[in-house]
Amino acid sequence: MPTLLLLLLLRHSGLERFVHHGRVWREGIEDHDVVRIHVTKTLLTAGDKFEVFGLVRNKERAAKAIGYGASRVTFVQGDVTDPDNLVEVCQGMDAILCSIGARAGWRPPCCNIDTPKHVDYQGVKNLAEAAAFAGVQRFVLISSVAVTRTCDKISCLLNTLFGRVLRWKLKGEEAVRRAYRHEDLAYYIIRPGALNNNLGGVLGLRVEQGDQGNGTISRIDVASVAVTCVEGHCTPNVTFEVFNSKNKYSPAENLSKLYSLESDEPVVEDSESTGRLLP
Repeated sequence: MPTLLLLLLLRHSGLERFVHHGRVWREGIEDHDVVRIHVTKTLLTAGDKFEVFGLVRNKERAAKAIGYGASRVTFVQGDVTDPDNLVEVCQGMDAILCSIGARAGWRPPCCNIDTPKHVDYQGVKNLAEAAAFAGVQRFVLISSVAVTRTCDKISCLLNTLFGRVLRWKLKGEEAVRRAYRHEDLAYYIIRPGALNNNLGGVLGLRVEQGDQGNGTISRIDVASVAVTCVEGHCTPNVTFEVFNSKNKYSPAENLSKLYSLESDEPVVEDSESTGRLLP
């Protein structure tokens, strides 16, 4: 049975409050908490196909947030901003799915806890390097659209209000590509559009590359795409954007779109980014 480490790093604000009260933020702020719950539930519906582990800060809060089925998740206490035990945590895993993100909201200038730099970049970097060192075969990162569009209005707004969050997400992507540049490992970087609470499995997918498009997508559909990548049903070493289309849902068509993606250009040692990914 494949083993999967799922990142469930719940913030002090309380995931159960976030879910129950339906607070909505753009992807990259606090939407990652809701997406993680959908990913977990999607994995659990697969029966015994996966052995699911959750890296969490608070085991009780994580179990309460997941609700039914939480007993089938093995919770491991840890924090991606503290890399000391990450290699040990990653040992024996077949895949890692990472959708962490910095906590939304204002913080004092001297406060470095849960900032985009420390979570979306350094935390992702710590985890990717530990996973690669441990030989984890697949690393799936849920990022965000518009990370390369520095002059985009929405990007400017998010970067201004939330500590350059998209800039740090892009650097987190680059860290994954560098850590997973070895031929025997594979990474999948998913850039979903603006997230909504619509039902999943209703509309088809619009899959793009190059970070040029805009659109919306159901959180449930993002979770389904992430699980598809965990299973390896996608071109390896790839970065892509995903939105809901206006067409009806078609599993076969959606899967063929993921297989037709182009792999990223190989990472050059000590390079900061892969040029093909920039618009």
